Amino acid sequence: MSDTAAPEISSLQEQIRIAEAKTAALPKADDAERGLTAALTAAGEVAKLQNNYRYLTPSVAADGGMLDTATSQSTLRNLIPYFAPSVHQSNLGPWYLLASDKDVAAGVGIPMSFNSGFEWVAQVPYLVNDDSTITVTWLAMETRTGAGEKPAVLAWARADYDLVRKAFVNIQTGTTATGEALKQEVKAP
Repeated sequence: MSDTAAPEISSLQEQIRIAEAKTAALPKADDAERGLTAALTAAGEVAKLQNNYRYLTPSVAADGGMLDTATSQSTLRNLIPYFAPSVHQSNLGPWYLLASDKDVAAGVGIPMSFNSGFEWVAQVPYLVNDDSTITVTWLAMETRTGAGEKPAVLAWARADYDLVRKAFVNIQTGTTATGEALKQEVKAP
């Protein structure tokens, strides 16, 4: 090997060692598939629970944007096991509420036929990250669209599913410009 090629060869050998180490650390194919299935199942349950918050919109509107913690407590209790203790409970409140849902009569209960104008949907994860996490995204999709219109994305949430802890970590949420204009404001108690 020549003196000019030695640094390049050394660098390539180091890159090969790093790639081999990362490959060895990745879960085996069966484990990765089980992890992706577990992440998708947990993500689907989180979407269902976030959708439960939609029923609180009339009471939030009636209380000037304040979320009654007593009425949201059961949904919060059901969400907590899906998230690592490092995720603060304030991040598990309603990720998004639609302002137009506030006009539903808030009597004793909202009928089961209640059709909110949006629904949280978990996106199918397809990749196991180097750190043994799976990034999962949820989208708040508009459900009432005009003929020929595509449903708009109103809000999003993203978290990493930790395959070791079997829980979500590092949660982020946000709204789109369309979603921001249609959003029911929720104030912290």
